[in-house]
Amino acid sequence: MADNKSFDKLREEYSEFIYKGYSIDEHDGAYHVVYEFEIPGLSSFNAKWAFPKAALGTDSESAMDGAAESALDRETDIKNDRIFNELLFNLGMVECISYYKIACPKVFRVKCHTLSDKQRVWWTKLIYNGLGEFMYRNGIEVSEEELVNIISDGQESLPQSNSGHRLHDDRNYKGFLVPVGGGKDSVVSLELLKDKDIVTYSVNGNDTTKAVIDVCTHKNGDYTAKRILDKRMLELNAKGYLNGHTPFSAIVAFSSVISAYILGRKYVVLSNENSANESTVKDSFVNHQYSKSYEFEKDFNEYIEDITDSDIHYFSLLRPLTEMQIAALFAGYKDYHKVFRSCNAGSKKGIWCCDCPKCLFVYIILSPFLTEDELMGIFGEKLLDKESLDRDFRELVGIDENKPFECVGTRREAMAAMRYYRAHGGKSLLTDRYGEYLDNTGTDSADDIKAMLMEWNDEHELPATLAKLVRLAIMSQTM
Repeated sequence: MADNKSFDKLREEYSEFIYKGYSIDEHDGAYHVVYEFEIPGLSSFNAKWAFPKAALGTDSESAMDGAAESALDRETDIKNDRIFNELLFNLGMVECISYYKIACPKVFRVKCHTLSDKQRVWWTKLIYNGLGEFMYRNGIEVSEEELVNIISDGQESLPQSNSGHRLHDDRNYKGFLVPVGGGKDSVVSLELLKDKDIVTYSVNGNDTTKAVIDVCTHKNGDYTAKRILDKRMLELNAKGYLNGHTPFSAIVAFSSVISAYILGRKYVVLSNENSANESTVKDSFVNHQYSKSYEFEKDFNEYIEDITDSDIHYFSLLRPLTEMQIAALFAGYKDYHKVFRSCNAGSKKGIWCCDCPKCLFVYIILSPFLTEDELMGIFGEKLLDKESLDRDFRELVGIDENKPFECVGTRREAMAAMRYYRAHGGKSLLTDRYGEYLDNTGTDSADDIKAMLMEWNDEHELPATLAKLVRLAIMSQTM
């Protein structure tokens, strides 16, 4: 990792990042988008996306006809569709973050579009919070105002406008678009929506994602957007320029709304739980899951609502729930147990690496609801017996202050699962080693798993009918 001196030196040498614009073309059954970025004196970059014109792998002709009927190629000139272009421009804004972070220039200049003062504040907040882990792990200490100054030149070379008036959308939307990443959370959303009209969505779907989608036999289509990073960014990362975590879920947010607009889907249904709100670094703003948090979800909806009055609605179906409740539901979906992968290191290869905090957390949170044999069937080994996972265990249950930089649940949930494990005769290297801590910390009745399974968080964006559906599902869980 680069240190703070490298950060200061790079900002001095490369003072500006430029979002120059994008181009869009139609060929091979997809809308192809090429974004142009530049850090003057260092490199130019081209990020690429491709959005199919209609759902692929559709299970029924009627569903495909519905998707095709509401798709943009229905006599629409995409280069002059103002809402589509506005959404594409904003996807470019969030894509910029991956390239901006290479040198973190003080000035972020947008040459292709006008941003309002409100939008500049919005993007400044996302860049700062979305790069919170990146800054923490690179030893960078700056305020939000010091990190970046966003300037737009006001040149509206594209057929779009954001002069304070929302763009009107008179299209009719129906059905659900469900982003799938291959882990247990999106599986729960898919199954809770079993009786709904759903199309799955993924970005560059890997083998694990495809395997999970294949198990879901009640879907009405599969939709995959393609994202290609510029190799020049990867080369600069390899040379020691600044690198680290970026808010990928914000990319999913903007790209999924574009996909819903193409397909005519009314609901974009994420699978981010209430636990995503907890900071990774204790008593700080640094949250590995910031763009999965409820704060981001609210901000994102307000941002889209300022652009268009479209009927598309973005929300997380699992927001009222904790990881504990999601694990209880997932334990019952046996058909997915052999194919799901929550491990970032192994999911691209279709494996569990069994040596990272994400693998350990999933093992821990499922342990109250699956037998040890069932867990061994999923992971192939007993993770609680691994010496190499000692530090991860300490961080997950709260012995150490900071959580791992992974998408994991709260310290309270991991602690409760391990206390339950011990109380029901579970024996392992790690739980025996820290038995005194586990048995004597967090003993309040509210920390009991039975109590946790009945919790409900009212901070969510769910329509009332779906909130009722989720509440009934979790009320059916008993220990």
